[in-house]
Amino acid sequence: MRIEAQTRRRAAPSLTPLIDVVFLLLLFFMLASTFARFASVDIAIGQEGGGAPSDRPAVLVSVTQEGGYAVNGTAVELAALAQALADAAAEEEVRIIVKPSASARAQDVLQAVERAKAAAVGPVVLIN
Repeated sequence: MRIEAQTRRRAAPSLTPLIDVVFLLLLFFMLASTFARFASVDIAIGQEGGGAPSDRPAVLVSVTQEGGYAVNGTAVELAALAQALADAAAEEEVRIIVKPSASARAQDVLQAVERAKAAAVGPVVLIN
């Protein structure tokens, strides 16, 4: 008489531990990552043709398409832009006019506006 051993069927693996690990990894990376905070620049848009002549002298900051900067036609680096504006102001309050080229990057223009505001020599005007 022969008695055959019962063959055991393997149970299907449970996916619950795998789902738990994936969830914990997702939670860890969400909490460990840094979220970039975007800054905004307030820009007032005036009416066309409604401006009156100003008695303040103006300093022109040009932004080129290659990301270069010029103060009254003299090329300057971004790091020296605030100092160049302070030198151009020469102890009196001036109007700073930022004029980007037609294909200048928005980031370069915003950096010029921020540096112009940091120079604190007068109001900053963005023209096109």
